[in-house]
Amino acid sequence: MARSESGTFTTSDGVNLHYLTAGAGPPLVILPGWSQSAALFQRQLDDLSDRCRCLVLDQRGHGESSKPDYGYRVSRLAMDLRELLQALDLQDAILLGHSAGCAVIWNYLDLFGEAGLSGLILCDQMIARIRRPEWSETECRQYGAEAGGDEVLAQAELIGSKEGPAKTGEFLASMFTESFSEADLLQVIQESLKFPRPYAAELLLSVSAADYRDLLPRILLPTLCIGGAASHLGPEVMPWIAEQIPRGQVEMIAADAGGSHFMYLENPETFNSVVRDFVNQLTEGK
Repeated sequence: MARSESGTFTTSDGVNLHYLTAGAGPPLVILPGWSQSAALFQRQLDDLSDRCRCLVLDQRGHGESSKPDYGYRVSRLAMDLRELLQALDLQDAILLGHSAGCAVIWNYLDLFGEAGLSGLILCDQMIARIRRPEWSETECRQYGAEAGGDEVLAQAELIGSKEGPAKTGEFLASMFTESFSEADLLQVIQESLKFPRPYAAELLLSVSAADYRDLLPRILLPTLCIGGAASHLGPEVMPWIAEQIPRGQVEMIAADAGGSHFMYLENPETFNSVVRDFVNQLTEGK
């Protein structure tokens, strides 16, 4: 286990972004989800740093990164990722996205392609959030389309209001199993609230409006999809996404094994083992 270190770089639009890094070897770049910080991935930094150069980014506005009053769109976060890879000269990087971090990866691929990457790990994210009238119930379950457009707008309005911090706590609490401790949940909420709520509302709308279904068949990289059987997304989303990707595979973490949306926190041992096995697959013979 290597000691994690902090670093920063400045984006092309003048924002200082913070990251944590540990270890050496193939670069594993982790993108936390909406409102989540690099600090919550300490167990991944600890456990995977003997195999990878593990790096976790605080996306703009999140964690210890600067909090400008602009840029809270998935497309800008994808550019931030590109500039991080360039600034640190990370070659053959493996990208791991949790939740909305997957949306950043999908947008990155859409804009910049796969050059310089060696694999993807996509963890528990819907491919399209807003239901459409022409979609069947089965399609909505497969896509993770669980909300109407008005519902998403109302949720963003609430998150961005003075009630935002309290509602954020309720929102996050609903995504964990009952076995997750109150103390650990409080840390997750505290880290989330480092992202100012009005900016969080803007990013929530950007993530929710996207639909990446057409991108999946064009992903040619080896891709591991990780899902939680107890996740609010339901058990069909990540298997369906994996089926659409030519070199996709899926691992589902059982409900009684901490398989919530936040399985990397509830069962880091299993999560890290699955990630390690995939990294080993990618790097065999290199």
